Amino acid sequence: MKLKLRQAVEWPLHHPESFKRLGVSPPKGLLMFGPPGCSKTMIAKALANESGLNFISIKGPELLSKWVGESEKAVREVFRRARQVAPAVVFFDELDALGGERGANSGGNVHERVLSQLLTEMDGVAPLVKVTVVAATNRPDRIDKVILKLYLLIYLLANN
Repeated sequence: MKLKLRQAVEWPLHHPESFKRLGVSPPKGLLMFGPPGCSKTMIAKALANESGLNFISIKGPELLSKWVGESEKAVREVFRRARQVAPAVVFFDELDALGGERGANSGGNVHERVLSQLLTEMDGVAPLVKVTVVAATNRPDRIDKVILKLYLLIYLLANN
């Protein structure tokens, strides 16, 4: 599994010409899910460290603000910083707090605006060059389907 995880993170960053030559798009990121305490965060840090990539760690709820527009601004800032220090891994812990399903009414319009900004950054006009998104959750059922489609590689981790 270690090799597959490293390939998911390293290959798109170190071999983009191979994807282009084959006519396929590299995955936008890697989503790990499993119960609390199964080392999702530690694995993400180790992936970045072993690959020689800068690591930006974000806990989903820390981006949320009660002020209109501040949450979206925080998401933009994370990706701006990642582009500055590329090659980099942006790690979103507790992705379900940010990428919850639209229309779930768990946080009103804030969650939908944050989700839209996250989608724009991951798959918008400005490409993510030498930036890979890795995310973790213990609630994959609460993540919006569009986000799940962007993460072509999804790994289930379990406690031993």
